[in-house]
Amino acid sequence: MKHPSLLLVLLAVLCLGTPSTASAQSYFEVGLQGGDMPYNGDLSESGIGFLKDWNTYGGFYLRYRPVSRIGLRFNGIFGRIEAEQETNVRVSSSERALIDRNFRSRIQEFSLAAEIDLFYIGDPEDRFVAPYVMVGIGRTAFEPQSQVDGVYYDLQPLKTEGQGILNGNYDPAPYELNITTYHIGGGLRAKLGERVVVGGEVSGRLTGTDYLDDITGRRLVYGDVLTNSGTRGAFFSNPAAQPGETADDLTYTRGGNSDDFYFLINLTVGIRLGGWGGGRGGSGCYSF
Repeated sequence: MKHPSLLLVLLAVLCLGTPSTASAQSYFEVGLQGGDMPYNGDLSESGIGFLKDWNTYGGFYLRYRPVSRIGLRFNGIFGRIEAEQETNVRVSSSERALIDRNFRSRIQEFSLAAEIDLFYIGDPEDRFVAPYVMVGIGRTAFEPQSQVDGVYYDLQPLKTEGQGILNGNYDPAPYELNITTYHIGGGLRAKLGERVVVGGEVSGRLTGTDYLDDITGRRLVYGDVLTNSGTRGAFFSNPAAQPGETADDLTYTRGGNSDDFYFLINLTVGIRLGGWGGGRGGSGCYSF
């Protein structure tokens, strides 16, 4: 999906696969999108407070509309999520310490989505405004990092949650950095002229992972993490603990048990490229 020729391949496949009887309403639309990518996880504020962390992103889309009410869309999204939070952690059976946790992670997402227009204000074959709902599926790559003194470290290789420890309730291996995500949302499209289409959309990503920020609600034993992950992994797991000073049997949790999420609040600007077959000579292929 990283190759720039992908869009041309998709165009060719759809062109060859479209019969000569395709409706004159069918068309392609290409465009750019961008906006905010809020993150909701262990380091975000509760309620709607997660919206305060402004994480910008950009991307592109290719939309194919076989009939007026239905749209199929391929998306490429490139951005970053990040957050910072002060929290209390245990350093002994009777003592807690205030620490700062921070993370950032790149987000690279490629997805397919289906759209259904609910109704039209205006002429659906000319200028109009249409609200729609969408569902989709995608593949998302992420890579959580945390910084100390301005230096960022990749967290997944540090096994801060004891990944790989055979005894105890630990994951058997480090978490995957490429995941399948499921999308649901809705938006508004407006066709302003013969070619220009603008829109806005709000959609959420069900990730199925609690590791976007490298933090879960798993109960950890400090000695296990120190032995398994070394001093650097133990530091990012519990920055308040000190090797040689903190008891090996200290137990603690770093976050909650809910999966992490991210959302897109976006604006789109696209160009309608043209029609297919039907009233365009019946070739079944695309015309500008």
